[in-house]
Amino acid sequence: MSEEQPAAKKRTDPTSQLARGELVHAEVKPLDLSGIPSVITGIVIWAIAFVVLMLFRNQLKDDGLDWWIWVPVAGFGLGLIGLWYCKRRWAAIQRGDRPAVED
Repeated sequence: MSEEQPAAKKRTDPTSQLARGELVHAEVKPLDLSGIPSVITGIVIWAIAFVVLMLFRNQLKDDGLDWWIWVPVAGFGLGLIGLWYCKRRWAAIQRGDRPAVED
């Protein structure tokens, strides 16, 4: 009598599928190389946070948390510096003075 061995189960986890060559990675292009829209979004969020905190200024002052108002001011200012940097970098990439991808 010959005993039949059960067929080995095929592993379906992504690592095994990748090792067998069953998974193919799609080429995905980057959405934004300049970073400018992301920085502008951050600046707008910091500005909104400042306005909201100004609405609660008296309560923050009573609780000793009036320094919170300076946090979005700093974020807004740093965002402006970031916007200047991103615009300058993107202009250099467009001119060909700088590679789009850095190591």
